[in-house]
Amino acid sequence: MIDKFLLGGYTSDSYTENNQSQGIYTATLDTDKKQITDISLLAKVENPAFFNFSDSGKKIATVLTRNEEEGGVAIVDAVSGKVVSENYLPKKHGSYEAYDAAKNLYFWNELPYTVPSYISIDSEHKVLFAANYNTNAIHTYKMDDNFNITDSHTYPIEGNGPLVEQDHAHIHFARLLSDGRLIVCGLGCDKLFVYDVNNDTAELTPVYELNVHPGFGPRQIAMSQHSNYIYVLGELSSRVAVVEYDPQTGKLAWVDDYSNIPEGYAGHNGSAAIRLSPDEKNLYISNRGHNSLTVYKVLDDGRRLEKIQQIKTEGVFPRDFGLSKNGDFLLCANQNSNELILFNRDTTDGYLSVAQRHIKHDACVRVVEATDFLS
Repeated sequence: MIDKFLLGGYTSDSYTENNQSQGIYTATLDTDKKQITDISLLAKVENPAFFNFSDSGKKIATVLTRNEEEGGVAIVDAVSGKVVSENYLPKKHGSYEAYDAAKNLYFWNELPYTVPSYISIDSEHKVLFAANYNTNAIHTYKMDDNFNITDSHTYPIEGNGPLVEQDHAHIHFARLLSDGRLIVCGLGCDKLFVYDVNNDTAELTPVYELNVHPGFGPRQIAMSQHSNYIYVLGELSSRVAVVEYDPQTGKLAWVDDYSNIPEGYAGHNGSAAIRLSPDEKNLYISNRGHNSLTVYKVLDDGRRLEKIQQIKTEGVFPRDFGLSKNGDFLLCANQNSNELILFNRDTTDGYLSVAQRHIKHDACVRVVEATDFLS
């Protein structure tokens, strides 16, 4: 059987020395050989560090830059590999506290422009949602039937937290819940936000805010398709929380949280990506610093988690990963060592084991399963 993944990341040498990446790639997984057998360029795009694809129309919504002078969002046609629509944010000089894993140092990241850190797409209603870490804002975009961006709105968020990385609200996630509301992560202000969406105009109306534990740093969310539980990844705390969502009221309720790294680990770590397995029996999390994947068993119909495995990614700074269509493989990107690693996944208990090491690919920070999308 052949499975497909989409890979994205940085194309600039400023992120990775002698970077050879040119944009968005397809990776081919031969499940019989248990190997990635081909990685091919799909679309030449500058710094597609995050993207999601549409449910229809063969379109990819991506963040990008232009000539390293502007940042924004774009729609890429997956058939032609061409950018069909783009929108760039106003230039804004700013800075924020960042961490250099290679040097183990914090530094002020000075930017002459801004680019969102997360983007999602509602292909039914032709709306884009973007989270902007740099400017602490949510962006929404309305598209026409041909996926051309016709209008946009910006919603600044105020707030901060107790940690050095939480000097501002630092919005890091914006995606629709199953009922059509938008949920947003404020990594810097330790809040989750829920909004109603006007699908005709792409405008937002606040519904609810949940304050999470100080210093938790909510970065991303995995959503169950079979229950009202969501799983919130805390980057700064290296923890994951179970939160219950009430679709009747739009309210969120904290249930419990768990550590993604071993007790007593003293080094720097930032949990980065989170995925539920297709069968929703397991939850997976990547850890930059500890350079590992954490495996949880999902219990009590989603209300409780049990950590069952911690496995090294055998590389540096695992930023993102994706599970194969049937959930029997996991492909992880080690950003700073410029390589991918493929794991077998036991579909009975969720445990991982290495299938293929040292798959060369520069500065990869986005991995998305796309077998049906690319077929």
